[in-house]
Amino acid sequence: MRINKKITKDLTNFIQTQYGISVADFEHKFPELFKSFLKLQYWLDEVVLERYFSDALAKDGGTDGTYFDGWKQKLKWNTRRTGQQLLDKINDIQDLTPDVPLKILDVGCGENEWKGHLGARVTGIDPYHSKADFRIGIVEYAANRTADHDIILALGSINFGDKKVIEQQISNIVNLTKPGGKIFWRCNPGITHDNPHAQWIDFFPWSEEYINDIAKRVKCTVNEISWDHPEDDTPPEWGNRLYSEWTRNLGFN
Repeated sequence: MRINKKITKDLTNFIQTQYGISVADFEHKFPELFKSFLKLQYWLDEVVLERYFSDALAKDGGTDGTYFDGWKQKLKWNTRRTGQQLLDKINDIQDLTPDVPLKILDVGCGENEWKGHLGARVTGIDPYHSKADFRIGIVEYAANRTADHDIILALGSINFGDKKVIEQQISNIVNLTKPGGKIFWRCNPGITHDNPHAQWIDFFPWSEEYINDIAKRVKCTVNEISWDHPEDDTPPEWGNRLYSEWTRNLGFN
């Protein structure tokens, strides 16, 4: 179960203040209380993510008529590593086998913009956006599927939850990638977006050290780690992100 540390801390403080009860103290005596607490924070986290990332809520508003000013892409296509440079790199990979279309998965595709650049070779999944080919997350998509993707794009989508959840999603992505296939990442180093609807989102703090460590553990080679935007460029509104390129190892290496 995904744990949102921000929501969990706030709920814990509320229950302690309102009722004088420390939920953690009753984990073993009243396990159903603790389980219910975890479920409550999980579903609150789901609502927070849906409210921020759903294009339907941003467009149609909530049940009370409120229109949400949620997530919008604020990156620079021409200068970032995960923009034109990545498109050129994917086209170069395609040129190696021009008669065999690449199979590409875009995890957390948002408006499915990569499909616009690369056509039917791309399948976009996103649990929150209506333009996705499949409105599901990576865990659901990976169920009963094999390692048949040449390239997987995870450009800002594996950023939410605790370490256990993040590593499950990373494993799902790696397991969907062909041996020798490529995974391209854009990772948030833990920066909260400057938006009131983002204040309760628990962004996972990626780092260069963690990228190298987890890649080794899931049997991938890190080909490159850098900042997504050049360090001498005007920084994007919500801060820079880590860019990384991995290759899934052949065999059991």
